[in-house]
Amino acid sequence: MLSSLRMPVPRLSNEGDDPLSIFMKPPPYETDEERTDRLRREAEEKRVSDQIDEYIKAERAAMKKKRSDIKLLLLGQSESGKSTTLKNFQLTFAPKAWREERTSWRAVIQFNLVRSVNTILDVLSKEMLSALGGGSTAHLNIAQSSSRPPSGSWSMDALDANLDGNFSSDDEQEVYQPIPASTFPPLKFTSSHSLLKLRLAPLRSVECDLKTFLGAGSTEVTASTSDISQMVATPFDIDYRGSAPPSASLTRRRTNEFAVRSHAAWKRSLGMHTGSSKTRPSSPKAGLDLDGATEVIAGCKDDIKMLWHDPLIQELLKRRGVKLGDSAAYYFHHVDRIANRKYEPSDDDVLRARLRTLGVQEHKLVFEHSADAGSTWCIYDVGGSRTSRAAWLPFFDDAHAILFLAPINCFDEQLAEDPRVNRLQDSMILWKSIVSSKLLTGCSIVLFLNKYDLLVKKLQSGVQARDFVTNYGDRENDAAVFAKYMRGKFKTLLKDLSPKPRPFYGFLTSVIDQQNTGLTLSYLRDGILREHLKKAEIV
Repeated sequence: MLSSLRMPVPRLSNEGDDPLSIFMKPPPYETDEERTDRLRREAEEKRVSDQIDEYIKAERAAMKKKRSDIKLLLLGQSESGKSTTLKNFQLTFAPKAWREERTSWRAVIQFNLVRSVNTILDVLSKEMLSALGGGSTAHLNIAQSSSRPPSGSWSMDALDANLDGNFSSDDEQEVYQPIPASTFPPLKFTSSHSLLKLRLAPLRSVECDLKTFLGAGSTEVTASTSDISQMVATPFDIDYRGSAPPSASLTRRRTNEFAVRSHAAWKRSLGMHTGSSKTRPSSPKAGLDLDGATEVIAGCKDDIKMLWHDPLIQELLKRRGVKLGDSAAYYFHHVDRIANRKYEPSDDDVLRARLRTLGVQEHKLVFEHSADAGSTWCIYDVGGSRTSRAAWLPFFDDAHAILFLAPINCFDEQLAEDPRVNRLQDSMILWKSIVSSKLLTGCSIVLFLNKYDLLVKKLQSGVQARDFVTNYGDRENDAAVFAKYMRGKFKTLLKDLSPKPRPFYGFLTSVIDQQNTGLTLSYLRDGILREHLKKAEIV
């Protein structure tokens, strides 16, 4: 009985049919209308399936590209060389893009030169006024000087004792003592100096116009312009003075400082990619266009040279301890070329150009040569002053590598935004916070002990490192010896404070030296790529 109810079971033929092909076969008695409807449904199903496949393929390609892009952070205090390092990246790995934007730096270079001239004129005017008023002594102005005597020294032991990077008021008072002024014979100015002031007066308005062109980046942070309640020693601190977080209203007012900015925004406003000054547009913000500024500067060329080469002026700058920008002497030396109506910046000119970084600036570097051609690195250049460091933290999460720049020549200098804080101590506080962060455990960290060329000049001029870094002891007052000593200190901090063992990569650099920096960056690129591939389990 049961056997008569058993359904027939289809058998596989010897022709290679499988269950799927049997299932996909059309019904044996399909009408033309049914066949047309079936084919229509199958075509629609295939179209949807193909769309899904394309979407998955595109998603995989995007994810692969995202994984291949390197996110590099340039960290360090203000004027440590971060932006100059970024220029070296582009000059080394994307020379075509570099050449296209090089002309846009002309206004920045002119501004750096003009600001230095006006700084000297300010000091000259005050000195001449003092002489006319009977104030006969021209003394060293300690507030402007970069150097301090032994009473202003600092100790590595004090730094090691403060792993959180904070200093008490007593510590600061002990480290930074006022220094008695030294008296010199009066300087005897002549009518030629008065004439120089008069002839160079048009550069005042040029500086104002160039500031308008360049925006807030042309204004340096100083102690008088900094809000101490907004300062943080490290991006992980709420407030390095230990006070409460800033109010919501203050945070809202400072939104622009913490915004992510395109690295090329200001360059576009200055006519980036315009190879000729004749086609460079003027700015509606200023009463003088860029060509007008160039004309005034060119007309003042001989007077600028006379001002800089005047022995009395040089003696005045020395007595007053005036600190011009690191590149001021270079621009004065090349004033014949820079103060020219047909001036076009060279690579060296642009590398030395100074424009303060605001907030966090994003730069996408597309490699043009070598095996990495076409690959993209996303490089973030950050504002380094203590008023800007709170903006760094959101960018740590998925960073592949950090390039940390510590200017090694500033062992006897203070932060512009807070003169109570030694610059080299500040770099070490920042370094400690970075290498000890669990958030950055999987991130490659590279140290550039930068401005080695300026360290050599400073020590050769007679400044004694042991007078400022007490732990330096009786070691030779030599740049190579001091650099080795400091490199060891940074290495020890990394070894002792890293959440897990990591290699130490430390280089002595002078990032205005394009050739040597390019070689270092090539080595750095290879190392970062190797680490990136290892983490991706590709090698």
